[in-house]
Amino acid sequence: MAEPTPEEQAQQERIEAQVEEQVKAEMEQQAGAEPRPGESWDEMAQRIEQQIRGEMATWLGMQPGATWAEVGQGIESRTKAAFGGWAGATPSDSWETVGRKIEARIREGAARWSGAEPVQEADWKEIGRRVEARMRSGLGRPVGAPADADWGTVAGHYRTRIDEELSQRFGRERPAETAGQAEEATVSEGERIRREEFHVSGSELLARFKALLHEGNIRRVVIKQGDRVIVDLPLTLGVVGTVLAPQLAAIGAIAALIAECTIVVERVE
Repeated sequence: MAEPTPEEQAQQERIEAQVEEQVKAEMEQQAGAEPRPGESWDEMAQRIEQQIRGEMATWLGMQPGATWAEVGQGIESRTKAAFGGWAGATPSDSWETVGRKIEARIREGAARWSGAEPVQEADWKEIGRRVEARMRSGLGRPVGAPADADWGTVAGHYRTRIDEELSQRFGRERPAETAGQAEEATVSEGERIRREEFHVSGSELLARFKALLHEGNIRRVVIKQGDRVIVDLPLTLGVVGTVLAPQLAAIGAIAALIAECTIVVERVE
């Protein structure tokens, strides 16, 4: 490769100088500094740094000539005031003191809500016990659990309420041993009913139920949990889709409440 001529070298240096000046001008513009042609990179960096430091000092209510150490102290004080001012902390407090004041204010608020006394001296264990008791009482009240009921009793009341709601929606329970048996009076002459059982998890229930409907020859679907019948759904042959939308929504709700169940299917052969 041939060496550049003096004219080409000079032209290259002029281009590089122009590019450098353009980059400097853009950086100064971004920093809000006035462009100064011919200024070195070090001079430009120092001037931008001084301008940024002065703007931050002014924002903090300090003199524009404040040092970075002074600016840092001002930011720290402003941060302490923002975090701990509501708890009574002051800019002169150490971070440890700020933390203690914040913790004390939170504990006081939790104690007041839970009913612990005295609110300013109650410890976290006592507050925790009272908060837990209040939450348990609040959750148990809608289902008729006593105010002092334990979590097991509250859960039992919820189970009873769910069973009642399911029973009202799908009809009264019938004994497990009769669930899914063929009703000969409703079967045309020459037809035969075959029963099948599927054990599925709650997450699989809705998908399996939909798949069974599309088989087209299902006469009845019974969903059981242990010996308890929670759904007994007679079906008209060939009826699927939007006609069964309410039943599908109900099956989806049931699936969210149970871990596993048995699907008993009666199909026409």
